[in-house]
Amino acid sequence: MKRPYSEVLPLALAFLGLGLVYGIVVPPFENLDEPGHFEVIRYIADAGRLPIHGTPEAEDYLYRQEASQPPLYYWLSAALVRMMGWRADDALAHIRFKSRVACGPGAPMQYDNRAVFYHNPHQEAFPWHGTLLMLHGLRIWSTLLQTITVVATYFLARRLFRFRRIALLATAIVAFNPQFLFTASGVNNDNLVTPLSTVGLYSVFVALEKGFSWRQSLVLGLIAGLAGMSKLSGWLLLPLAILAMAVALWPRRSWRALGQFASYSMLMAFGALMVSGGWFWRNWRLYGDPTALQPMLDLVGRRTIPVFPLAESGLMFRSFWGQIPCAFYPEAFYLPYLLLICGGVAGWIWAWPHLSSGERRAGLILGGWFLLVFTGWVRWDTMTYAAGGRLLFPALPAVAILMAVGILYLTRSRWIVRGIGIVLVLLALATVAWILPAFFAPPPVRSADTVLPANPTDVIFGDAIRLLGYDLEAQPERRFLDVALYWQATVPITRDYNIALQLVSPIPGDNTLRWTYDSWPGRGNYPTTAWQPGLAVVDRYRFRLPDTDFPTQAWDLQLGVYDEETMTPLPVYVGDTPAGSRWILARLRWPGKEPSCPEEGRLTSNIRFGGAVALTHAQVAPEGEDIRVILCWESLIPLSQDEHVFVHLYDADGRLLQAGDGPPMGGAFPTSLWQPGDRVLDVHILRGVTLRPGNRIAVGWYSLENGERLLATVDEEAVEANSVVIWPVFP
Repeated sequence: MKRPYSEVLPLALAFLGLGLVYGIVVPPFENLDEPGHFEVIRYIADAGRLPIHGTPEAEDYLYRQEASQPPLYYWLSAALVRMMGWRADDALAHIRFKSRVACGPGAPMQYDNRAVFYHNPHQEAFPWHGTLLMLHGLRIWSTLLQTITVVATYFLARRLFRFRRIALLATAIVAFNPQFLFTASGVNNDNLVTPLSTVGLYSVFVALEKGFSWRQSLVLGLIAGLAGMSKLSGWLLLPLAILAMAVALWPRRSWRALGQFASYSMLMAFGALMVSGGWFWRNWRLYGDPTALQPMLDLVGRRTIPVFPLAESGLMFRSFWGQIPCAFYPEAFYLPYLLLICGGVAGWIWAWPHLSSGERRAGLILGGWFLLVFTGWVRWDTMTYAAGGRLLFPALPAVAILMAVGILYLTRSRWIVRGIGIVLVLLALATVAWILPAFFAPPPVRSADTVLPANPTDVIFGDAIRLLGYDLEAQPERRFLDVALYWQATVPITRDYNIALQLVSPIPGDNTLRWTYDSWPGRGNYPTTAWQPGLAVVDRYRFRLPDTDFPTQAWDLQLGVYDEETMTPLPVYVGDTPAGSRWILARLRWPGKEPSCPEEGRLTSNIRFGGAVALTHAQVAPEGEDIRVILCWESLIPLSQDEHVFVHLYDADGRLLQAGDGPPMGGAFPTSLWQPGDRVLDVHILRGVTLRPGNRIAVGWYSLENGERLLATVDEEAVEANSVVIWPVFP
């Protein structure tokens, strides 16, 4: 029989190793609320006292609302900082907000521009110094603290339930929860309240098993006070312990039991206040609020519109398993966890009649602890915008044990249980290997002579940014656009420039946009001031373009670089020749909505031009001193070159009065991009003329290069001069 330590040690080490890797992959200060927590620690280490809202120091130390947090995590962390001799005098140089971040519900659902702060990957690389050394040291310290949670989960499950595999599965659910790993790898007071809450939960069950006593009650009160001094949610251990004691004493139903309940409860409260009473008194004197929640709410913002308590439960569920500050993970990521929860609930329903009374009691207390924490989250979420699932992490071990019990009773197959464990590990690994790098990692940098773009160029933006070339693959049917830009800094760059990729109308002088992408290079993760001269930056993107009301047509894929502060584009040079302010990478055909042709203009005759284009609708509409001619074409076979449409107005004697020649759609859809089945709504204007009796309007196609017209037929009969009269329309 394996010893407990030999079973839990591999899981604890795996968690610790993954947590350290998460701490390296996630860029500095990009963890949840990390800058504020870090700045509280820095202030305490520098000043030797707790921060206060509304003081001049609040401008120099960016702790904001975190100054209201209970101080135990910060005290211990600041003591570690002083002991290690870490200094963060350059902290504000690293906590620099970017100007553009794809945050919030309106952000594009793609992996780009999610980093909130400026990052220079070369400066942030190991070995660390100053602020970065202190930050990573505190991240390691936080991960070590949460290792206690992992180990305590295992021993709690072993104490409560008979099957060893329950403890292993519950520990795996905790240790390989990607969001728990993400939180544990950052500087955050969740990393102390969660292990203390788990130890407190374990102590509650020890007291239930051994019987409540003066000593047990005092210990529980002290643990609750320590947890409450880490985060206010830790105080929920106190009502849990009191409820558990009521459950234990209820069968006795005597005055003596009632007296024990009252005295032990007061002792628990006394123990908790011994630890945290001084902090409450301080807050009362400073803010008139013992919890210091009011100044926190003043900073984070209160809800102005009431919210139904469960309205944001979906956000809470997703952020319980995987979220960065600016985005959630792909929807499919959450499906395994939803299945695990459903399996756990089904297992409890099925297993309830078969459980011992002790196991039922354990399940009720674990469920009660989750409900207490969940109720605290609901209350906080109704006060401010706080849908984050990590606020439920004090109850994560209880949730994991409940899930493991339900799953193990639903299926006793060790292979299924092992499969679940493997899936949990793979999800944690996939998060750190693919998902997080997709949000945060800068693009690869290579020697310039090793990159081989499919389309080499000699284009320079401004005087320092060279485009060595690009790769381009369009998948219009799936709405994907894959672009790789190969950049090079010719000299050190002193400003951070934005790049803009746009699909712009190909009509000269028309700036209509089909789509635009605007960010720093590297999906926002590689500012130009971080570029090293001479090296090639391989900047790859996959875009999924949104649906629009535009018809199928051509669009020019243009690239520009501009200074965001002045909104001034950098001039483009091809070699030494000026080429405007944007560079056209390609002209792309992009599908859209089929145009609505005027039904009253539908033609009954079979009209063809060159056997390649059919005229299906024609309508002539006088507009003041102009005449609008609306034509609908249908592509029959591909055309190898770009043809032009002529629209001629003749008088009764056949003299040409006015012409409205031009490419179809004004040049927005050249015929060389047409595909069989395309329908094109084409409008031409005859200006400065009116229709008179005897006038005729004829249309046709010709080549701009040599003026040769396409053969025109009506019902398979050739038409004179390859010109088809559309007005008046003769039967």
